[in-house]
Amino acid sequence: MRMSSLASAAGARLKGPDGPVPGKFLADSRLVGPGDAFVAFRGTKQDGHDFIADAVGRGASLILCEDDANVPDSVPSIRLKDCFRDIPDLASKLLARSKDLEVIAITGSVGKTTTKEILRRCLATSFSVHSSEHSYNTLVGCALTILGMPETSEALILEMGANHPGEIAEMVRFFPPTIAVVTEVVPSHLEGFSSVEGILEAKCEILRSPRLKAFFYNGDNRLLGEKKAAFPPEVQTFAVGCEEGDFQMRSPEFLLDRGRPRLTFDFKYPGGACFVSSQFFGRHGAYAIGFALAVGFYLGGSRDRILAELETMSPLAGRGRIVVLPSGAILVDDAYNANPTSLRASLEEGARIPARRRFAVIGEMLELGASEVDYHRALLALFKPYDWVWLYGAIWARVAEEEPLPTNGELIQNAAALGEQLRSGLGKGDVLLVKGSHGNRLDRLVAFLEGEEQ
Repeated sequence: MRMSSLASAAGARLKGPDGPVPGKFLADSRLVGPGDAFVAFRGTKQDGHDFIADAVGRGASLILCEDDANVPDSVPSIRLKDCFRDIPDLASKLLARSKDLEVIAITGSVGKTTTKEILRRCLATSFSVHSSEHSYNTLVGCALTILGMPETSEALILEMGANHPGEIAEMVRFFPPTIAVVTEVVPSHLEGFSSVEGILEAKCEILRSPRLKAFFYNGDNRLLGEKKAAFPPEVQTFAVGCEEGDFQMRSPEFLLDRGRPRLTFDFKYPGGACFVSSQFFGRHGAYAIGFALAVGFYLGGSRDRILAELETMSPLAGRGRIVVLPSGAILVDDAYNANPTSLRASLEEGARIPARRRFAVIGEMLELGASEVDYHRALLALFKPYDWVWLYGAIWARVAEEEPLPTNGELIQNAAALGEQLRSGLGKGDVLLVKGSHGNRLDRLVAFLEGEEQ
């Protein structure tokens, strides 16, 4: 597609030279590279128009904005009335033109991005696949992903997140999926949903797509199982689980051998079974792989090519990545996010790794509402197998005010100072788990320990 055609679809005109539509549409000028498109959204805290010059300086080949006065004549631009309104509308129009495209939407309290990335790699062995490179899981994020989709794509993978009811329903209205996945429903973002049942209802908004033909859900989740009777009868439904499922991950095992992770299990699927070997962290990692395999097999992807591709994959940064530090210590980088279910799983798996000494840096679990202290307190017993656990954040401090911490637990206020201590104190045979909500920014501690941040 040409830029002029994109402008026409938006009911606007192209200013400047015409050319092919870029393959990336970004709202953060710092991420823009040569040939990318930059969209200048007017936010409540920052105005993207203030960063047009930065985007142009980084090589942007197209600017979408509401005021093009500061866009050089040599750089193509499309002027919209309201970027927040017009970008989703434009993406919806373009998506509607792709009649044979499989649109796969993934939601859930845990594992959305990891499932999306594994599925992308698996499907790419047999199909032309497009998905977001970042965690673009909002209405605008999905729209930006679609705008950058090549016209030759056979499958589109969208990640749909939500902080309150109605968000997923809105995304489904704009971008109706043909295949939907709900990875899990557990306490997360409770400030916006009030209860786990509220989360369940919000995640199941994904079933409202008029184009939906297949739905994959966590068969081990009781709430989802009880909800099955309300699933649309015209949609094929498939349970994916370790305990129950049409697609089943049997007897997952995780081990760490000289710093190399290995997660294995037998995978049962309708009509067959296979052995799966991967480099992902923890037995809980089997769920993301299982969903990717289930959708991949359902769409007719090559089993042999998918299994071979899985062997080469590693977790994304912050999502169970295993790192051998310069000191020889093993770092489990799970710092991107945390909720009670994911933190419990990581603590349990970290405790099973053979170690000379075992440590953990645990940040807060944010957005858990009125019961946040209770959710944190319930995890204290899991610290027992660790030699020392450092706790970071105000919620942990509130826990300590109400009852004594375990004797191997310590509150910290300065993660940077702890980084200095760990960098000099960790050695070969030590294992360190780092996990917390993204707002804790424990990824900076991970980068420092790897020697990437001074």
